Amino acid sequence: MIGLLALATGALVPETADAKPRPGVQKKGFRLFARSGGALTINRIYCGLQSNGQICVDSLNSSTIGGGFWPKGTADQYVFNSGIQVAGIIGPDANAEWVGDTTSAQLFSPRGDDHGEEIRPIFNSSDPDDFANWPDAARVPQGDASEELFNPLLRGRISASQGDVWFVSWEGNPAFAAGREHPLGILVEQRGLGYNFPSGNEDILYFVYTFYNVTASDPAAYAAVRPGMREVVQEAGVRFQQLNESRFSIDIPDVGYTLTSLFAAFGADMDVAEAGANYASVNVPFSLGYTYEHTFSPADGWTFDPGIFGPPFFAGSGFVGVKYLRSPVVEGEEVGLTLFSNTINGGAFDDAQNATQLYRYLSNNISTAAGDAACNTGDPDVTRICYINNGGSDDMRFFQASGPLELAPGAFGSIVVAYIFAAPVAVGDCTGPGTCDRLPGDPTRLSSVSALSQGANPIDSVTGYTGFSDLNADGEVQQNEISFVQGSLLGKAITAQLVFDNQFLTPFAPESPNFFLIPGSDQVTVVWQPSASETSGDPFFAVASTPTTTTEDGSEAQNPLFDPNYRQLDVEGYRIYRGRVDSPNELSIVAQFDYAGTFITDFQGQVNPTTGCAPELGINTVTVDPESGDTTFGCPIVFDSLQPGIAPTASVDVPLVGNVIQLRRGQGDRLALATGDVLLARTDTATTGGASGCLTAGSLEACSLRDTGVPFVYVDRTVRNNLRYFYSVTAFDVNSIQSGPSSIESART
Repeated sequence: MIGLLALATGALVPETADAKPRPGVQKKGFRLFARSGGALTINRIYCGLQSNGQICVDSLNSSTIGGGFWPKGTADQYVFNSGIQVAGIIGPDANAEWVGDTTSAQLFSPRGDDHGEEIRPIFNSSDPDDFANWPDAARVPQGDASEELFNPLLRGRISASQGDVWFVSWEGNPAFAAGREHPLGILVEQRGLGYNFPSGNEDILYFVYTFYNVTASDPAAYAAVRPGMREVVQEAGVRFQQLNESRFSIDIPDVGYTLTSLFAAFGADMDVAEAGANYASVNVPFSLGYTYEHTFSPADGWTFDPGIFGPPFFAGSGFVGVKYLRSPVVEGEEVGLTLFSNTINGGAFDDAQNATQLYRYLSNNISTAAGDAACNTGDPDVTRICYINNGGSDDMRFFQASGPLELAPGAFGSIVVAYIFAAPVAVGDCTGPGTCDRLPGDPTRLSSVSALSQGANPIDSVTGYTGFSDLNADGEVQQNEISFVQGSLLGKAITAQLVFDNQFLTPFAPESPNFFLIPGSDQVTVVWQPSASETSGDPFFAVASTPTTTTEDGSEAQNPLFDPNYRQLDVEGYRIYRGRVDSPNELSIVAQFDYAGTFITDFQGQVNPTTGCAPELGINTVTVDPESGDTTFGCPIVFDSLQPGIAPTASVDVPLVGNVIQLRRGQGDRLALATGDVLLARTDTATTGGASGCLTAGSLEACSLRDTGVPFVYVDRTVRNNLRYFYSVTAFDVNSIQSGPSSIESART
């Protein structure tokens, strides 16, 4: 009789418009080998990937088909392609031929003449083969400065999210020379993260870009890089010098050279519905650039999920935005968003034509004397905005730049962005597709206290803006001082900020319990200890339990991740698995035990809901049958209305036994009918629902909550002598579905 040893298992997975590069620019050939293309599809977004560094691009390298669709599974295209752009100056410690050169590295170019090349292929933790062969370099960083982006509980794991993707690109090959004399010497490690919870996070993707200066062939230059990744950059440094010394007949110092005045940008060619019918703008306090179709009209074949596009939103083409969550750090301080600008495909403010023009763009040194178009939003050093198109709608691109920074040989730094998709808010005359036509207006208003006192731009209301208050009276606009509609573009941007600020920590499975096996004649006794989570609790409770958060300046702001139903001590029970082969997925449940007398506290009628109760929809009446006293047709109590930043107090305790049914508020899970009743459109049944995964290994009866109590010992008398068995004991929880899965189980180790 043998206990199953710890094994890695797959991550938990819940389940075109014409846009073109510059005519005459040839796309690089598709290189047909494993994982050069792929997609991040873990939540409601489809985002195609190319290992040369392009994000939300057609994974088969089409020159006309986009790669970003939302919701996943529809024809609703929002993105053609996007990615990182870098420009800088070669430092004085370089070889004499290159000292002082201005050059660039475009993993994404809207013209199609990008410089990216694969260094490591795409690994997707949702793919069982990739998961089983996950390289050490691709694990969540642990052991160097980049680990600080992630909660300590996540470091060293294969995936920080429900489905990470990881790949490495560089621009160091001189064969890719469009618009530049030679490469910079930059390698980019790229990690994409996706979640289906907390609420709103299912429409957000996160990308962590870590830049490495790989100009040195001396391995000592990379001593500060974590093991695993260190070998990747050392190899790249040797290759960089070999390729470029051979191509240019130069001698690069073995110790490499410094990259000075370096600027990094996220560039995007969004194509929402119809590529030529778009506008793009920016919310500087949110560090959020976005694109939309000017009348919110769909393209042919678009469909709209009422759970996403229902009130307070409308069923029209929405927004796609990119928010800076982390910018380069210089002397301990983030540089922040230094410049946003539109560019137009062959239009009034054209895409950068070469490295020197890209450097002028990203460094905010726009020069009409050098042939650049003029900025049109005032002094860009003050507004941090260059050009905004308020003319006719067009094929819009934008870039969001940050810098400058200096990168010594072997040094590295990270930026983090959130890709956000959101429905338009129904406000004023904007109530449906074609009912209004919104220009970007003057985005500098959002950075001015005096201007906001007179109101924001009309488009800002459609993004979710509802008001502003200078909470700290400093005369400056911060994002926590802007109020917003929950679930809107701005609301989801705040959700993304909080997920990042909490180091990507989301609801966690319980820790696996220790267990022991005692063999006997035709029996095995399984003994286990309580999971450590029984005393430590779910780490996400610290995030979900507070209605407000404290900002960097000490003021309080609304917490979109607040969930009054969230349980801290959420371990509900244990499952014993058995099988004949050494594979976690081949095990079956032989016993389940759950604690008696446990309950979940419900503040919004979300647990065991009825067709007569939906406080968030204004249906909040206690209905009592005069004969039986039955209240199941209405609300059990009059619940508090949820107010931003205020914790409700009215609640009921619901026992965790039998079918524990939950739904999410504000997500279309329940809808108000004209009769005054409530339609329960989507519900979840904790341990016996399909999302829990329990039914894949056990029967409905085995997975049900029965208040059995937990004995911490189980005697399996259904085994036979002289046969080999494998066992595992897991802990499972029950928690609020508003923040994540209603039940998560520890790994079968």
